[in-house]
Amino acid sequence: MISYIYKNCFAVLKKKPVRLWGLSMLVSLLTVIAMIATWTLPILFVPIVLTLNAGMALVYLDGYRGKEVNSEQIFAGFKKFAHVAGGMAWMSLWIFIWALIPLAGIVFAVIKAYSYRFTPYILMTQPEVSATEALRLSMKKTNGYKGTMFGADMIIFGICFGVQIVLSILAIIPLIGILFAVISFLFTVFVSIAVPLLSGLINAAFYDEISKLPPKQAFTHGQAQQVGQTGQTAQTNADQANAGQAKAASFCPNCGNAVSDGAAFCGKCGYKLK
Repeated sequence: MISYIYKNCFAVLKKKPVRLWGLSMLVSLLTVIAMIATWTLPILFVPIVLTLNAGMALVYLDGYRGKEVNSEQIFAGFKKFAHVAGGMAWMSLWIFIWALIPLAGIVFAVIKAYSYRFTPYILMTQPEVSATEALRLSMKKTNGYKGTMFGADMIIFGICFGVQIVLSILAIIPLIGILFAVISFLFTVFVSIAVPLLSGLINAAFYDEISKLPPKQAFTHGQAQQVGQTGQTAQTNADQANAGQAKAASFCPNCGNAVSDGAAFCGKCGYKLK
């Protein structure tokens, strides 16, 4: 799944890198403006930023699905501000609470962050789902896939970190090290631009692809009832077939003479019945 998602995300990023980068910069600019405008009222800053982040998640999702992306997706969350901001705040609150657990808090927080990762997409695409239910639905969808998503993230950051370490080591070589220092700087700039875009697309890709898969859950009551009815119908058909076979066995298939139940041979022609 990881290689398939990487392939699709790189294809999307290759088609519209400037558009995605421009929209991400717009969100960053709006975040700074909101911070300056509401610096005395942080209670307003937090829901605004969370709603902008949910809008950017929708940009990545629509981009991955091959749709046109523009600033309209960024501001879509403000049309249902209370719903989106409330759900995002509820998600952030629970991650923070899990992080407060002594010693292992950071581990639980990371696990829960992956469990709640689909919350922005659910809030933006399924307005009928309540803010609290969005978290439960996200946990249900990510069940069994958190390790895969974590691995996909670690591959990217691991490669970037490894390349940066190698370039930093080469940069200390006399004379030629200046060249590697310049390359290291350019690589850092590239990573700071490309990795957030790629990560956003990967998160959206996991949501889109996992949503297409059959749900991992037990039968609902209606499904169980349907299966039960199917089983009863099959049993009835089997009983009718057995009854037909029993009826057919009461007559010799060779000469048509009536034979007693359990008889091994026809009493008239000697045909073997069993």
